[in-house]
This record gives sequence, structure tokens and C-alpha cells, in this order.
Amino acid sequence: MTGIIRSIRLGSSDRSSGRPFRHFFVIEQRGCAVKKFLLSVVLSAFVFLILSPSALQAEGRIKFGNLTIVPSVTAQAVYDDNIYLGNGKSSGGLAEDDVQDWITHVKPGILFNFNFPERGSLNLGYQGDWAFYDDYSDNDWNSQQGKLDFNYNAPAGLILGVTDTYNRSEDPYGDANQYGLGQVTKRWTNDLRTKAGWELGKTFRTILYFNHYKQDYKYEKDDAQDYEDMEGGIGFGAKFLPKTWGFVRYFYGQREYTEDNATLNLNEDTNSDFSWHRVSAGLTWDPAAKIQGELNVGYQWNAFNNDRTPTGALRDDQDTWVAETSLNYKPIESTTLSLTLARAVRVTGADKNEYFEDTSVGFNLRQEFLRKLVFSAGFTYSLNDYENATAVDIWGRPVDREDDNYIATAGLDYNIQDWISLGVAYKYNQKNSNDDSNDFTDNQVMATLKLSY
Repeated sequence: MTGIIRSIRLGSSDRSSGRPFRHFFVIEQRGCAVKKFLLSVVLSAFVFLILSPSALQAEGRIKFGNLTIVPSVTAQAVYDDNIYLGNGKSSGGLAEDDVQDWITHVKPGILFNFNFPERGSLNLGYQGDWAFYDDYSDNDWNSQQGKLDFNYNAPAGLILGVTDTYNRSEDPYGDANQYGLGQVTKRWTNDLRTKAGWELGKTFRTILYFNHYKQDYKYEKDDAQDYEDMEGGIGFGAKFLPKTWGFVRYFYGQREYTEDNATLNLNEDTNSDFSWHRVSAGLTWDPAAKIQGELNVGYQWNAFNNDRTPTGALRDDQDTWVAETSLNYKPIESTTLSLTLARAVRVTGADKNEYFEDTSVGFNLRQEFLRKLVFSAGFTYSLNDYENATAVDIWGRPVDREDDNYIATAGLDYNIQDWISLGVAYKYNQKNSNDDSNDFTDNQVMATLKLSY
């Protein structure tokens, strides 16, 4: 079940006089604009329910030839017992106390799918997310995402693929480097991935890749997180079983931090710009196989352009094994088992020599039963092993920081009709760090109503 909510580490609060319990969908007075917005969503959902059931049950989609349009709206209520991701060890500072709140999400979306029969598809989509806090409304945020996904396989062997995801947000989820985790941070990102290649005789493939990623934070205090990644690569694949391919790939890439900052003495001669080489090998499967996804393991070398930080600290080049594995297995039609394995080196900012090796493994189960019910459960463990980031052990000695992260989820969805579903879910999220200031435990319970053509 999607829509997991993290929370916010801001110090301000406008907590009201202490009514201990509120209904899932209570919204405090937050001005006419918010009220009108929520009213429009409710009215749209009402029209959706009342005016279109027969068409939905008969067709299930809006179709014009090969074009399918899928509008949707989701309402979600979340109870979060630690909205600031605090460690609970302070003497009253909100940034560390365990603070509870209800969070209401409204998520409109639309997807345009154009199908190229037997060759591929073009998808254009939008997904919004507005989050409203019951007691701590200063933490309200929203995010907007647009996505393009194009894939084309010609009978003669031509392979084309383009995926582009643009996200403008202020959510508290942080980025891959865990910067801004638990904080409302305004930023935008764009992730472009492209490929072009040729398949020979249904048994060999050669593919060229070009990927580009950029992120830009709104405020000057976040300048050290603004960067641009570009990489190009080549891959070779061969089918050695009826539905199984093996591959090898090579990539060369560069990261350029895009902002100078005089306060941080940050410029092109002091920042953390670096380049990398990566080789990988693995397996993929044809669409008809019971296993879907990609097994991908490799090795990466990072080399910094500048040996020292703005403060003179020495930077170390890195090399280590990496992984981007995601597999789904369907032993029977109603059961899906998933495995993920990921490992990457993450540089934490333009002004530092700090980085960490991020290794994670996850397992998930999705089980359909009684025709309308779907049970899902998952567990993910990750280790963040830092270099040049110090913590203090129980004897008061400085040691490299190390974080153990545990996430467990369980949910049950009831598909009332093809176009409407109701779900409940629970999420447990814990970080155990030898730097106590980063510890937290967070429990979330959520209920979700989704309407979709």
C-alpha cells in the first residue's frame, strides 16, 4: 500500500488547546483556499460516485482508440506518533520530542496511455499530493509530479526507451543522501533516462544509454545540495534460456555541484565534483516469464576533482561494489513475491568530505484472496556506513557514524468495485545510530480511499 508518510523536524507549533482525539478527516480552519480546495475534491468524488457507476462497471476506462485516460483521486488519513522523527531524549525541545498528529492527504492524478500494438506504449502522467496536519498546520506541504514513459520495440529489432520524471515538492521525505529527512524542504528534481539499441535475431542486444539527473533546492542555505549528474553507457545482452537474458554494462559519469556560496567558501575549486566508472552484470527476463525485473550487481570507482574541502579537510576517492536489483516472482496468479537489493556510495554535500555506503535488502509479499481482498506485507533493512562523519561511542571516543534502519509494513485493501478501493495499513520505521541525535522510532496507521477510472 503506497502513500507512506514521514514527518517533520521543524521547531514551530501552533498546537491547539488539547482536544485528545479527532476523527480521521477533521481539518482545522486553515483559510478559505484550503476549504474550497477540499470541498471541490469532495464534490468531484461525489459526482464520480453518483453519475458514472454504470459506465465504470461496463468499461472501467475512458478510451479513444488506442488512447486510454485514467483519472483518479485518493483520500488518505494518517495517524503518526512521531511527526518530527525525534529521539525522545530531550527535555522538552520539539525537535527531539515524540509529537503526535493526524495528517490528511488528498492526491489527485491522471494518466494518458497511448498503446502501440505489439510494439510499445507512451504514458504521460500527473500525481499531486497535498498534506494537511490537524494540530501542527505550519507543517502542511504539497508535491507535484509529472512523468513521461516511452518504450518501443520494432519488429526489425530497433529498441527505444525514454523515461522522464519531474518533481516539485516540499515534502519531508528527504533525498537519497538523507538530506532534509523529516524537514519540509522546497526543491525540484528531474530524472531523465534514455536508451537506444538493436536486437539481433531475438538472441543478442546492444544498447546505448544516456542518463541525466538534476536537483535544485530553493533556499541559499541548501546550496551544497544542488547538483547535476550525467552519465553515458553501453550494454550487451544475450539470451541463454528461453525467457532469460544475461547482460554486461559499462557507464562513465560526472557530478557537478551547480551553486557557489561565498559563506561556505564553496566554488568549483573547493566543491565535491567527481566522476565515476561503473561496470555491472546480471539477468533480465522476457515479459511472459514468471520472474520480472532485473538482477544487477557491479563495481564502481569514484574520483574527486578537488582533493580538499573548503575547510581544508582531505577527500578520499572511493571504490566498492554496487547493486540495483529488483525482482518480482509470481508462483501463482494471485501471489507476488518481491526482492530488492541496492548498494550505492552517497556523497552528502558539496562542502564536505563525508560519504556513506548505503546497502539495503527488502522482501515483500502481495497476496490476493476472496477475489476482492489484497494483503501486502514487507520488510526492509538498510545499513548506512559513514566515512568522515563522527559519532561518540559509550566511552566518549570518536567513531565513524553507522546507522541501522528497519522498515516494516502491512496492509489490507478491499476492492469494492473495479473503480473504488478502501485500504488500511501500518508502518514501523526505526533508525538506530551510534550518533544518538539521529535515532528515532516512528509508528503510522493509515486509511486510504481511492477512486479511479
